[in-house]
Amino acid sequence: MLRRIVSLSIASLLAASLPVHAQTDGYPSKPIRLVVGFPPGGPTDIVARLIAQDLGKELKQTIVVENKGGAGGIIGAALVAQSKPDGYTLLLSVESSQTRGLALNPTLSYDQEKDFTFIRKVARQRNLLLVNANSPIRSVKDLLAYDKAHPGELNCAGTFGASSHIGCTLFNMRNGTKFTFVNYSGGSAPIADLMAGNVQLGIFTESTVAPQIASGKLRALAIASSERSPAFPDLPTVQEAGAQPLEISPWFGIVGPAGLPADITRKLGDALDKVVASKQFVTQLETIGAVPVRDSTPALFKREVGEEIVFWNKWAKDVQGQLAR
Repeated sequence: MLRRIVSLSIASLLAASLPVHAQTDGYPSKPIRLVVGFPPGGPTDIVARLIAQDLGKELKQTIVVENKGGAGGIIGAALVAQSKPDGYTLLLSVESSQTRGLALNPTLSYDQEKDFTFIRKVARQRNLLLVNANSPIRSVKDLLAYDKAHPGELNCAGTFGASSHIGCTLFNMRNGTKFTFVNYSGGSAPIADLMAGNVQLGIFTESTVAPQIASGKLRALAIASSERSPAFPDLPTVQEAGAQPLEISPWFGIVGPAGLPADITRKLGDALDKVVASKQFVTQLETIGAVPVRDSTPALFKREVGEEIVFWNKWAKDVQGQLAR
């Protein structure tokens, strides 16, 4: 019996002393769960399913998308933060839960940096600054002039914590404008009110409002990005149009729980690099007004998240009253 115990102990020690790659060579040996902190059907869910399909092919394993919607993605992020770091539970990370979470939710249950392993940033969307098609405002310079002459009269529609909300408050901060933020619970209501003329402007993702622009119900003034959109090549950026730079480009990334083995992180990262480089992925992203993020690395991704956390925490203090729901 003693000999058997000693043998088992030695075997255990030998297994523990094996290099990490020797323990993860068979990864992935079973389906991977990709958690999405939003309901099915939205842009985040669409990106997750594109990633699941293409990443699954690269890894030769099934990737199952699991929607855990609620609290701007925070519920899903909290679930992954508490999961076992074995590479079988990943998160489609987004700004609202990864960098703005603490700024908007002081009681956040996880650390936005320390509780995750950052693998790759994979895509980002573009947002457009819009007015009603019948508005006398036909350019960003018109918008600035109107606000100066009628401070506080322009209502900017959006949803608390979303890009539509962030965009309105950032535009005010950087340009000295006095837009009044009008909060909606979500969905299409703010866009419907913008088309009806009940509110005067809004900032929404390109894919969400492209049909309304095409039908002549909304007028795009500029793109809230550092670059123009292939879908609207004649539309200037906010800076080109005469205002201070405005970069509202929601991003998507893949993260795992803290402590993910380096070999698994590397294998996932290498596979994701191939996914974002494929023409098929680029074409699929275009349908939701998004573009791939290339040259991302775990270190760069983590650094960018840290920088954004600092920025959004300061933003939350600066806007103060504008954060009222």
